Amino acid sequence: MAAIVPAGAPANYLNLFKASAAKYCAGMSWTVLAAIGQIESGDGANNGPSSAGALGPMQFMPATWAEWGIDGFGPPGPPDIMNPLDAVPSAARLLCAAGAGNPATLPQAIFAYNHASWYVAEVLALASEYAKSSG
Repeated sequence: MAAIVPAGAPANYLNLFKASAAKYCAGMSWTVLAAIGQIESGDGANNGPSSAGALGPMQFMPATWAEWGIDGFGPPGPPDIMNPLDAVPSAARLLCAAGAGNPATLPQAIFAYNHASWYVAEVLALASEYAKSSG
């Protein structure tokens, strides 16, 4: 997590996933963001760049970040692709615009995030495991 966490910001990844889903994509489970964060970077353990050039804990391509990056829960100022407090809410916003708030269109939203069928299956499977273990 970021070294400086503004007052009122989520203090850990779990709370950040929950707050981002609630604020930026009503209808989408926080478990989807948690699964993407784990698959993309190990929750910030590997912020890239990836072989494709993606960066940050949610592995945004710079052009995608330019369009979807927001100053979510991070410090005021330009959105920071490397700061999970901006990257996770930005991912929620992008996913929601692609249909993640509706269970019927969630798979296509995940596919819009990363254009691979195996990726969609992996995110959905991991999100399901998180949902089971969170009770």
